[in-house]
Amino acid sequence: MRSLLTYSAIIEIMAITTWVGGMAALAFIAAPAIFQTAPSRESAGKTFGLILRRFHPVMYGCGALILIAGAMRWAATFNHRLYASEITRYVIALIMLALALYSGLVISRRLEKLRGSLPGGIDRIPKDDPRRIEFNRLHRLSTTLMAFNLILGLSMAVLFAIEIS
Repeated sequence: MRSLLTYSAIIEIMAITTWVGGMAALAFIAAPAIFQTAPSRESAGKTFGLILRRFHPVMYGCGALILIAGAMRWAATFNHRLYASEITRYVIALIMLALALYSGLVISRRLEKLRGSLPGGIDRIPKDDPRRIEFNRLHRLSTTLMAFNLILGLSMAVLFAIEIS
């Protein structure tokens, strides 16, 4: 059973680092670089939106792997009990996965639908237009969810590091 614990720890830490590292790279490196070099905000938004849509399945997979690792950890324990820090990590992973699913399947789709309905791009629509107001609201929500997920992911990584030390 010791090896099952080891494998679960490896799977979990790889999933956490991929998920959190990917979000950090997107937020702090890719997005600023794209918006700095793209010919327009509209073009930058489309490019970053595509990258984010492609990263969503990675987030879903990482969330699933963390939960599978938790099930492996539970199965490998003698009395089938988990410590409070482990349960907290898996609750955080569930919350992160739910937020990622909502962001990817609901918010991103609404943003794309709105973007497609705006001829010439969002920047050409008056600021008081209801479509632009809705687009901006959804964009803020998407950004907030990603930031919150990043903070949760960092806290999950810290909990894991404290547990194994």
